[in-house]
Amino acid sequence: MALFGKKKDETTGGEGLPPDDATVSNGTGEADGRSPDKAAKFFDAARVRHESGNYEYAAQLWLQGLAWDPTDLEAVKSFWQTIQKFAESQKKKSATKEMLKAVAEAKGPTRRFLSEILNASFRWESDVMAVLKAAEAAGAVEALSTADLCAKQAYGLAQRDKKPRKDVFVRLMEVFRQTNNFKLAVESGEIARQLDPSDGELQASVRNMMAQQTMSAGGFDQAGESGGFRRNIRDAQKQAELEASDRLVRTDEEKDKLVEAAKRDLDANPEDPTLIERYGSELLKRNKQGDLIRAMNHYLQAYQRTRQYRFRQKSGEIQLRLMRQNLSRQQKLAEQNPDDIDIKSKLESMQKELDRIETEELRGRVENYPTDLPAKFELGRKLFDIGQYDESIALFQAAQEDPKNRGQVLAYMGRAFQQLDGWENEAIQTLRNAIDMLPDPKSDLGLELRYDLMLALYAKGKRDRERSAAEEADQLAAGIAMQRFNYRDIRERRGSIKSLLDELKD
Repeated sequence: MALFGKKKDETTGGEGLPPDDATVSNGTGEADGRSPDKAAKFFDAARVRHESGNYEYAAQLWLQGLAWDPTDLEAVKSFWQTIQKFAESQKKKSATKEMLKAVAEAKGPTRRFLSEILNASFRWESDVMAVLKAAEAAGAVEALSTADLCAKQAYGLAQRDKKPRKDVFVRLMEVFRQTNNFKLAVESGEIARQLDPSDGELQASVRNMMAQQTMSAGGFDQAGESGGFRRNIRDAQKQAELEASDRLVRTDEEKDKLVEAAKRDLDANPEDPTLIERYGSELLKRNKQGDLIRAMNHYLQAYQRTRQYRFRQKSGEIQLRLMRQNLSRQQKLAEQNPDDIDIKSKLESMQKELDRIETEELRGRVENYPTDLPAKFELGRKLFDIGQYDESIALFQAAQEDPKNRGQVLAYMGRAFQQLDGWENEAIQTLRNAIDMLPDPKSDLGLELRYDLMLALYAKGKRDRERSAAEEADQLAAGIAMQRFNYRDIRERRGSIKSLLDELKD
């Protein structure tokens, strides 16, 4: 899958996820039902999940945000990048049930738009019809930049097709007409006309678009406006910048020019949130040596000027990204020098510092966005990972109100109870609830939860000398072994359970 540049129809941003009454995707698909602000909060959360490697959940958040603002091309491109990472990490070329569920929450044209861009994301390089349908669906919700991008990709695929189809090029012509891309509309129409020279109506349509192309290119469509022709000359540099930002693959020179242009515009309007975001984003996309630090400092200074927490959050995300890169290098060094105590000690110290900063950043999000339930889940999970089980349980109890994550939240909460002495009953009940919520108890997550429940029942049977708990643990162990015989230490665990059952014989 190709990597994309940056262009968008609306302003991005966002400060966490929207309040509780807005966490369900917009089902209207109508312009008056859209909210770029609500969408931006989903997008910000999706970026965090993408950066942490939770690509499936990031994809769901992108889709839910796009339901609120389907015109945001930057979000569509980022969504496709998330899908690319998901496909690479999971070796899957199709959507998961949770992704499809996020699509199903929308209605009408918006639902079709989400469905088609999700489908196209897995077939971007090979399936002309999938990409063309995404272009048409984008046009139906007035996401014209996305429609144009998809149509360009479909146009390239259609040209390489060994058996070109007239209907495909006619449909492409209509999409390009809608996006005012008359050059490619004419080219698509001309190819369609060559495939069927007898279609007089098509010939007339192509001639009309040729006339529109000429007027648009020459500025005649602005002749009645003051300075119409001069505006074309003045905007030449700006147009070149826009074309470079929309190009799928940028040269280093283009990246430099886009950064310079973004900085120039920001210097002229330093308080403009859109320009603040644009400059930071261009630095991150260029990613030359020092650009991450520049972007981190830029967002931090923007926060200090504007007091908008989303910029503080972005600065923190980049700091964590840099820390993870340093940790990865130290891990490789430790692997190459397994006997070096100093390297190992430094690695442990760096991991502790990363844990501390991650926890601080998540606390900041929870404090600033108290209705952001996924953030509470992420903080709870981080606290669980570093052994702070009591505090993690309180966060999980709050986060379980989010229906989209309730299964995972209950799974972690059950494990947290399991780590506390004397809380086996709570662990057992919570894990049962988590398993009951799974669409497929035999999934990988279901396997983990049944294993955890087995451990909790074994602990209860051993502590309370309760044979029924041990028997249920044995049944779970048998089921896990039948599904995956070499799962973890299941054979040894079942042996321990059998020994306990022998002790508890009447």
